Amino acid sequence: MATTISAAQPASAVTTSNKNFRKYKTMPKALRGTWQTKGYTKYRKGIKSNATYQFNKNSYTLIMKFKGGSVKSKTIHFPKNQIGGMWYEKQRKVYDVFPGGKMSDAKKAYASYLTLKPVRRNGKRALALYPIGGTKMTYFYRK
Repeated sequence: MATTISAAQPASAVTTSNKNFRKYKTMPKALRGTWQTKGYTKYRKGIKSNATYQFNKNSYTLIMKFKGGSVKSKTIHFPKNQIGGMWYEKQRKVYDVFPGGKMSDAKKAYASYLTLKPVRRNGKRALALYPIGGTKMTYFYRK
């Protein structure tokens, strides 16, 4: 059964009124630590990228490393005031981390709604990142 949000009700009201959601004030312990993709994936023509997420108690960092071309690696840090909220959906067993607050235009390009699910893949602990558009899941492994 899908949860619906009416226009008169704020999105944060879902977590307080619905028993299927649990709201977090700090980063959930299941997500904390350093998680990295295995290998490199295509970023642009002739350039491949490797992404790493570092989840701390109150913040997270995205590190993108590039291979080929003249693109420098990027480190984007999102402190507590730039994280809009974190919650756990019990029915689907997924964690949602979404951006919010004031941030520069350069950061807005990398701030995205993260839907993460702790899984086991090839015998290793992993985080499955659900795509916003498309069907291909991205898997992050403990570093």
